[in-house]
Amino acid sequence: MNGEIDLELYTVALIRFNSAFQKLDDDDDSAISMFADSANDLKDFFKDCVSDLNLEEVNYGDYELFFKNTKNSFPQYINILKETLENNDNDEVKHSLESLINTFTNLNKIAEGMLQ
Repeated sequence: MNGEIDLELYTVALIRFNSAFQKLDDDDDSAISMFADSANDLKDFFKDCVSDLNLEEVNYGDYELFFKNTKNSFPQYINILKETLENNDNDEVKHSLESLINTFTNLNKIAEGMLQ
């Protein structure tokens, strides 16, 4: 990115994430693609965060505020995803859920490291 956190990408990813859960509950097949899109968006967001935080000029205040406000959410998302993974038989959904778990775990590591 450019040293500033991409909150729009994060917001879109979470909207897809939450919508996918709703569609999964409704047995809607579009949940599969929504989980995959959310996983891809969050991977991009994570890569942008890592890239930005390695720049010489970065707005740490935005990142610190973001991770301070989301650090409790990441473990909750991980737990929900793990529970959903255990209760789902669709391989495509499982792949996306595993990717989401991995990305939220990585984001949580950044949050923990930044806020120590």
